[in-house]
Amino acid sequence: MKQNLRQDLQAIQQQLMAGRFQDGVRLCRQVLSYAPNEPNALYMMGVAAAQLGDANGTRAAFDAALKVTPNRVDLLLNYGNFLRETGALERALQLLLRASELAPKTAGVWQSLSSTQFRLERFDEALESAQKLVSLAPTDAAAWELAAGAAQRAGNRDRAVQLISSGLEKLPESAKLHYARGQLSREQGDFTAANVAYERAQQLGFTSADLFRNNAEALLEVGRPLDAAAFARAGLAHYPTDIALHQAATRLHVESKAPGDPVGELIKAARLQKTNAALWETAIGFLKYLDRPDDEQQLLREALASGSPKTPRLLSLEAIAQADAGNRDQMMRTYEGLLARFPDDASVKFDFAIQLLKASVPERANQLFDEVLKASPLDQMALGFKSTALRLMGDNRLNDLVDHDAMVFKVDVPAPEGYASRAEYFAEVASVLESLHHTHAHPIDQSVRGGTQTNGFLFRIAHPVVKQLEQQIRLAVADALHRFPIDGTHPFWRRNVAGTQAADIVFSGAWSVRLSGQGFHTNHMHPKGWISSALYIAVPDEVSGATDDAGYIQFGAPEEKLGLDLPPIRTIKPEVGSLVLFPSYMWHGTIPFSSEQPRITVAFDIVPHNE
Repeated sequence: MKQNLRQDLQAIQQQLMAGRFQDGVRLCRQVLSYAPNEPNALYMMGVAAAQLGDANGTRAAFDAALKVTPNRVDLLLNYGNFLRETGALERALQLLLRASELAPKTAGVWQSLSSTQFRLERFDEALESAQKLVSLAPTDAAAWELAAGAAQRAGNRDRAVQLISSGLEKLPESAKLHYARGQLSREQGDFTAANVAYERAQQLGFTSADLFRNNAEALLEVGRPLDAAAFARAGLAHYPTDIALHQAATRLHVESKAPGDPVGELIKAARLQKTNAALWETAIGFLKYLDRPDDEQQLLREALASGSPKTPRLLSLEAIAQADAGNRDQMMRTYEGLLARFPDDASVKFDFAIQLLKASVPERANQLFDEVLKASPLDQMALGFKSTALRLMGDNRLNDLVDHDAMVFKVDVPAPEGYASRAEYFAEVASVLESLHHTHAHPIDQSVRGGTQTNGFLFRIAHPVVKQLEQQIRLAVADALHRFPIDGTHPFWRRNVAGTQAADIVFSGAWSVRLSGQGFHTNHMHPKGWISSALYIAVPDEVSGATDDAGYIQFGAPEEKLGLDLPPIRTIKPEVGSLVLFPSYMWHGTIPFSSEQPRITVAFDIVPHNE
């Protein structure tokens, strides 16, 4: 019997090594029929079942094997990896911790343990395990990446940089580690170092759509917008279907004022990949942003006739085209049909509701916004458009949802120590921010008109003035929040967290806007915030001394594209150093002004720190 068992186990191993997992399972069952507790057969049964995607069979076999051999390291390791990849993270952690006790010199155990701790967001523990991994496998680039990633997520960016530097000392030709250095440098606001690292990674053979996007951003931030646009475009030759890269390339093309059609490559890609609905949708969306209605309608017709899947978004665009052509009743019939086909699609409800506002049917629009809010109660765009529906209906509930007096806060941002006055401080801030505006045109999909906007998250910039400004803003916001009421039934007040301190403030975005000439912000809302803002850094003389509302921030007037001609409900005069805070779902914009002097602001969105 022993000889037969040995031969059978060898046969199973041969089947698994040859990739014949079904045959391996069959032989395992034969062995287990006469040796039901044979640990090797149980273990290999689990391995084969995992390869076949049989999750239940894998768990059953590995559990049975553990009962027989609870301290078998390869079993603990493989079962732990399987459990991690199938979402059973806590159980995986238990097994891998046991494996690390039994085999502390095995690099693979520490790699699996650190990865599991990382997935559990236990980053300090993941870093400790990854450091043991690099001590055992110092020539493994992935080990250094894992350690640096854990350090970064643990909030220790300096340690992350040290780890990548140490890894590069061991592996100076590692393309992955140079790319990782680029990522860390970019996130720390050192875009020159990021650009150098990305280009070195590319020279060493590293390539990805993200590399082209991220290096394009680095090139933009070092003041080379045309090179940034060209680099992103070059990436499209390698990754012609990557939506994020297309979006970056198109935006950079517009903002750098590069020659040619900014949507040309995207349209070309859609025509080559006719069944890729996302490419058609993205191209049509950019044409809409660029206000090219004829091209937009032509491309929509082409997309619908291309053989591409007729997604809810494409069909919704078709209904919008019907409305734009003046066929209101046809649009409404089309949308009601779409709602019947896609009853849970929030985007269809949202698009239909907006068209209903434009068609002066606010009651039905309000019903649809309520359906969206039932599923997503904090959807800022739905709340904002609902306020417009209520206003058109003359519904008194508007004042409760959007109180333009009680929900708009104007506070002064203090100057830090070392400045003779707030005017001196904000003049220095203005000078630094001017140096960060590298583009030549407003962002394609933002509210800015006649101006520019900084790229990415402003407060990642390493400049000490920017870092100090962030701290001054935190102090001002925390002071304002102490005056906020808490109302568990209200979509705005309910998100206030009592006792929020400056260090608790969580930014979901931050940027600077420089308006000049006849610049302004179109009326808009912020979908990813709770509280939005405008901090005035520099105000033109024509605005500060105006006898009218030119250059003022206005609240309550919806976006002009709705065609509703509703006036603002409140306006506020901008003053250097003043910070205006308001709900992210509140309509706001800038009344146009004319001046040779720039109007510089810092804007940001924050979200509650407990969400």
